[in-house]
Amino acid sequence: MGKLLLIMGDLAMGKSTFANILSKRYDTNVFFKDSIKEVLGDTIGFSNREENKKLSNATMELMFFIFSEFGKLSKNLILESNFHTIELEKIHKMAFENNYEVLTIVLRGDVEILYKRYLNRMHNENRHPVHLSTTLDVFDDFKGYTEYSRTEKIPGSTLCINADDFSYQTDKEILRKIDESGMTDAECYKKANLDKKHFSKIANDIHYKPKKTTALALAVALEMDLSETKELLM
Repeated sequence: MGKLLLIMGDLAMGKSTFANILSKRYDTNVFFKDSIKEVLGDTIGFSNREENKKLSNATMELMFFIFSEFGKLSKNLILESNFHTIELEKIHKMAFENNYEVLTIVLRGDVEILYKRYLNRMHNENRHPVHLSTTLDVFDDFKGYTEYSRTEKIPGSTLCINADDFSYQTDKEILRKIDESGMTDAECYKKANLDKKHFSKIANDIHYKPKKTTALALAVALEMDLSETKELLM
């Protein structure tokens, strides 16, 4: 069964940074809506707000396609975006059809804190033009957008995280909860000093018998007791 992590939430939450952290933690591919949209913007171009919206729609269709291709291989995946309810429902339908488990991580924070971060991003960071077709530099507009986006219904399992500061990105309890979603294969095979391909063969091929040294390394990585280790070696 494949695992899919969806990362979404308010503006200026550090979603992309957190997605990269989780990607490295679980040795899993991650795709960002903003990055895909930037490539489309550079390639196709746009001249007004309506054309920019078309780029956004095309970007989401590409994310659906990416998930469908990963689904054929049952490979774990992380997707980051400001998902809308209709998009989440489609992803969950695809996940069900491809036997995937889905966990949606939702980042929320104090609106005034987020507004200050947003202004700093817009004024001091080199933002791509595809993200500048509309701005929310008036606080009431930013607050209204944030409150409206929070009304989106999120299906399935969710983990809501307070992101008033960025300490959540290294919080052990939060990472433990995400680990429990089943994204921890990478941690296991890295501890056992195995490569991903070898670990996958051990996990998925019932006829494959690893060498004794490999089995012992797995036993240590999985913190097995004596009886479990003996069973693994049989």
